[in-house]
Amino acid sequence: MPGNNHPPLRIGLLAVYFGLFDAAMPPEFRRERTAFAEAMRTRLEEFGSVIYPGVVDNDEAGREAGLLFARSDVDVIVFVPTMAAPPSYGWEAIRNLPRVPVVAVGAQELIEVPDDYATEEATRRSLTVGLVMFTNVLVRMGRRFTTLVSSVIGDDLDTVLGDTLRAVHAAATVTKSRLLAIGKPIPGYMDVEVTGEQLVGLGIEVIDVDPPGIAAAFGAVGDGEVSALIGELRDRFEADRVEDQVLARSARLALAMKELCRQNDANAGAVNCHGDALRWNPEVGVTACLGVALCAEAGLPFACTGDIPTAIALTLGKRLAGSALYCELYQVDFPGNWILVANGGEGDPTIRAAGSDVTLLPEDHYMGDHGPGTAVAFELPEGPATLISLSPVDHSDGWVLVGAEGRILDSKHHAMEGPNGMFRFDSGEVAEAYARWCEAGATHHAAVLPGHQGDVLRLTAGMLRITYTAV
Repeated sequence: MPGNNHPPLRIGLLAVYFGLFDAAMPPEFRRERTAFAEAMRTRLEEFGSVIYPGVVDNDEAGREAGLLFARSDVDVIVFVPTMAAPPSYGWEAIRNLPRVPVVAVGAQELIEVPDDYATEEATRRSLTVGLVMFTNVLVRMGRRFTTLVSSVIGDDLDTVLGDTLRAVHAAATVTKSRLLAIGKPIPGYMDVEVTGEQLVGLGIEVIDVDPPGIAAAFGAVGDGEVSALIGELRDRFEADRVEDQVLARSARLALAMKELCRQNDANAGAVNCHGDALRWNPEVGVTACLGVALCAEAGLPFACTGDIPTAIALTLGKRLAGSALYCELYQVDFPGNWILVANGGEGDPTIRAAGSDVTLLPEDHYMGDHGPGTAVAFELPEGPATLISLSPVDHSDGWVLVGAEGRILDSKHHAMEGPNGMFRFDSGEVAEAYARWCEAGATHHAAVLPGHQGDVLRLTAGMLRITYTAV
């Protein structure tokens, strides 16, 4: 089960060196530059598993490094020049890995230029020259990349590396995703549709689960498993309003969804309750709200109404922020300058406010063949938050990620019988901000992330080669 046990980020370290100057430099020069590369390896190990082929000092070594990176299925290549070196060394390492993001790092060892700076010292500290030699080739070849310039002195380098590699990890989570699609989107819901070609562009695989497939998984869950989960839910959550038979059917569906994720090595998905897969499936006959909530809590985010693009957004958001709440933007409050974000009773309990209980409720607004499912309700924490929405853009064969930073003012609309919050855009008056949200290409589904995530979202979009629009 993928759950929260995502594999660590696999970082390919590409450090280059040029032996042309060995005769003019002290005997220890190469050892010093190699030690610099080793120190960068140690630094990067704070962020993931580092694949390091050693210092690359010729084209053949570059090609060997590229083969190692390919075999290791690296998520990112971090280029760290130890000095000025022919860019062909680095290019040979990455030329056959066109979809692997590249981060070019100029990690200076000095923070200022001393008055007695001499030619020998300039050669020793020439990594800034090596940086621009390589980035020029990346631009020439049309290769996207991110450049970081900082000093190894202090914490600034670790901060920018951390933010950048967090974005890389989110992008890698997306491009290596396997999503379940339990039911097709509601007919006519064009804004949540996606084609196979558009998914291939992001590297995503979708496994369709038809009505007989979910029915079989539902029926295969053991009664003992269901009883154990019911006991756990009644211990953890406020569940007095849900009858045993209602909770049992929802618990069985939740367990079936998790098992399907395990069997298919899926890390996320989408369900459409409003069709023959769930509500009107004679074997299942209820909504999947509880299943969506429990899967999200376990690190397996699901969108509703068959919305695969929003499932991808939730996957990205969960990786970046730790929590991601599926929602819609329901109603503008003009006097208060906020908009209500809420959903129909499904959500990620990890985002709830401290001290907020999770309440289980019968989902009697959307009855199925076997009556109500089980919905979840909880309050969102007040404070900084970010809205995101993801959509393919048909006319350009691309994608757009829309993000809006703001804050949750309160979470008090309990009659919604689901997670909800009052979101205020940081960018200005609510009506104008929501108009820009629409114009940017957001769908009618979104995700709420805790904290302000705009900068790292922009980086992530760059890694995915898609457009980011801030609202």
